[in-house]
Amino acid sequence: MNWLRRWYSPLRFAIGIGLILSATTLFVHIHIARFEHGYGLAPGILWLFWIVAGSFFLGTISAFASARYRVVLPVLIAVGIYGWTLIVSWSAMIDSAQSPGAGLTPTLFELLLPFWFLPLIVGLIVGGIEYGTRHLLSSHR
Repeated sequence: MNWLRRWYSPLRFAIGIGLILSATTLFVHIHIARFEHGYGLAPGILWLFWIVAGSFFLGTISAFASARYRVVLPVLIAVGIYGWTLIVSWSAMIDSAQSPGAGLTPTLFELLLPFWFLPLIVGLIVGGIEYGTRHLLSSHR
């Protein structure tokens, strides 16, 4: 257990969570694009960069705030919303990718990716409230 304490730092934890979210986003995008385009990546590298970098920042910033200020809610909200929308949307994304013309209605996950900053802001605000509440309660003891 001592080796874990030496390895752990808020920055490493944050980068690890960010890399997990961005790798998941890239995997989902490549998997869905394989059905639609047959070879992997869809056109629009700038769009792909925006959603993968956004997933990285969503995970990294929320995890760093959680680790640095010892609050749980920022990373729980960010990763929770990301995971929940992916789980809820997975079958609809696969169905729409396999049948041409069926993907006209975006899923929750496809709506989350371009607006990754919204759950990040919500998580940071709620985390700030958690931090303030803990600080207030600890000062009264």
